[in-house]
Amino acid sequence: MSHPLHSLFLLLSLTALAAACSSGKSDNDGSVDSGEGEGEGEGEGEGEGEGEGVRPLATPSGSCPDVSTSGFVTINSAGTDRKATIVVPEPSSGEMPVIFFFHGLMDPGSTPEPTEYMANALDMQALADAYNAVVVIPEAPIYDLFGFRFFLWDIALETDADLILFDDLRACTAEQLDIDLTRTTAWGFSGGALWTTVMASQRGDAFAAIVEASGGSDIEVPIWEVPAARYETPAHKMPALLMSGGDSDVWPDPSLTLVDFEAATDTLTDQLSADNHTVVRCWHDAGHTITNAGFQLSIDWLLSHTFGEPSPWADGLSGSTDDWCELVSVAD
Repeated sequence: MSHPLHSLFLLLSLTALAAACSSGKSDNDGSVDSGEGEGEGEGEGEGEGEGEGVRPLATPSGSCPDVSTSGFVTINSAGTDRKATIVVPEPSSGEMPVIFFFHGLMDPGSTPEPTEYMANALDMQALADAYNAVVVIPEAPIYDLFGFRFFLWDIALETDADLILFDDLRACTAEQLDIDLTRTTAWGFSGGALWTTVMASQRGDAFAAIVEASGGSDIEVPIWEVPAARYETPAHKMPALLMSGGDSDVWPDPSLTLVDFEAATDTLTDQLSADNHTVVRCWHDAGHTITNAGFQLSIDWLLSHTFGEPSPWADGLSGSTDDWCELVSVAD
């Protein structure tokens, strides 16, 4: 955690900001109304491998950039220029699965291009090449609160802008690449995992499966009047792999805990299980991070699922995960 962001949330914990301010303001604030509306992914469209029940492709809200090869792109989405990193296998063959990776909270002062940073840190090109998979890493908007600025997904869902960004990137990718919409998945870490909860709730019929590392749902945060990462029953059942890092998996740190990812992940586990989703729950003791074992398990999970088909994990866990994961529930 960088010093400016820690100072911000120390301020939040010591003052009654919730009473003084109902929300912060992102760079996209006011560009799109919240609630139902146009541009929310209800357009007509056909994609390669589109299965029964898969969410139709939206009509892009702006012009599509070139996403046919790996690179950092700017896309006009909902009237605002947004950024993303696209990773395409080299070479590619046949219909490719698509992984949407959502990064966590980052300081634009130290990490001005978070999607490029994550693509390099996690070596996404090697992943794409090894598994013939497309990886899409959208950039969160910059949130501006009392002079502090940070990349953060709209986990309170104040507008539709981040949902439309997903719709646009999905449509543009399907337009330019040979992808399999029945093998589109979502993967998030930290704040990106909380956004994955929102995506599963609002775009559940777009995903074959999800992975959250240090995520969860329904978190009380002083800057919002409603819980962050509110869970709503998804439009389609999707297998979920949920990981957390023990008692030290908190934010910003154990001396000032505002978000307890262990508890929040337990909450989401209960909600998905009650809604009859297949859920595998995993625990490690490394704190707020993605472990090497968790990274590989995430890839295996995401690439093993197809929309509308039973989870390969429904019959039980493999030996490599028995000691730190549990099959909590299986969809009917």
